[in-house]
Amino acid sequence: MSDLPKIASLWIGGRLSWLEQLCLVSFVDAGHKTTLYSYAPIENVPRGVVQKPAEGIFASEPMYRHARTGSPAIHADLFRLNLLKNTDQIWVDADMYCYRPFRFDTEFVFGWEKPGLICNAVLGLPQNSRALTDMLSFFEDEYAIAPWLKPWQRRELEAERDKGNPVHMTEQSWGFTGPGAVTHFLKETGEVTHARPEAAFYPISFKHRNHMIMSKFDVDAELGPDCYGVHFWARRMKPRLEEKEGGVPRRGSFMARLIEKHGIDTDAAPIPKKVKVNPSELSDPNIRAEIALSYLKGEASAEQLARRYKIETKLVKECGAALEQAAPEVFRKLSGEH
Repeated sequence: MSDLPKIASLWIGGRLSWLEQLCLVSFVDAGHKTTLYSYAPIENVPRGVVQKPAEGIFASEPMYRHARTGSPAIHADLFRLNLLKNTDQIWVDADMYCYRPFRFDTEFVFGWEKPGLICNAVLGLPQNSRALTDMLSFFEDEYAIAPWLKPWQRRELEAERDKGNPVHMTEQSWGFTGPGAVTHFLKETGEVTHARPEAAFYPISFKHRNHMIMSKFDVDAELGPDCYGVHFWARRMKPRLEEKEGGVPRRGSFMARLIEKHGIDTDAAPIPKKVKVNPSELSDPNIRAEIALSYLKGEASAEQLARRYKIETKLVKECGAALEQAAPEVFRKLSGEH
């Protein structure tokens, strides 16, 4: 065990589900010292996992939650950077499964999720990493405008700032403090050359995530000798499991076999029901029409409207598409205006 790096994660929000238990215990079973940080005691941390208070790494107040979803992912993004700066541990998301021990000859441990994007679900950086130092410095300004955004996105944010309404990091697009930032700073410093291929940590893409819970797919055949971890994409996987699969993967599936392998009791740690955020905004037909008209007339981008109404960007586009289908003559008129 002594020659393996230490692994750490963070959990905000009560009990773990069996999915987090499975991932954490997979590192324990691979021989890693595995620590789960939290801001309150967790009663169902799995065997072998060390529990530590998170306050010593990054304060709980203010709690940085995504304005549109309520997710504490932003807080977790900032926590992991401080963890890397102040400890010798490798960060993993609580939905990263250890396929084989993380035995590397470098302190740079991260990989491509897809062409052009580094995912931060696995992130190991030396304490003197330039990219790490630059990220921590950049996020000291909670209203910073990211240089990696598209020009039109920067113009929108600069216009809001110049009007005296700067956009806080919690109101920016999903992933602002995560993969986008990590990819940018690793590229800027040249440390991106340490990135491992997609096969290392993300062999099963986000698009194909449900293959892991269905018995008809041979996931093992896709995991080669360069695979160290498998990301379960829990933000989308868990609602699918809860809503359509009775809370557990199908018998004989890749994930079902892992549950059996590590002795996880799914009944004792069920996946909670997904909490729907801000349902009233979209149930009001007047607000839906207001959003759709602003979007179709080009008065504001989908991102601007998502920030304004605190909803997901895709819901803005859904409102526009619904109006286009219900009143095509209105859509044609609006389209002809610009």
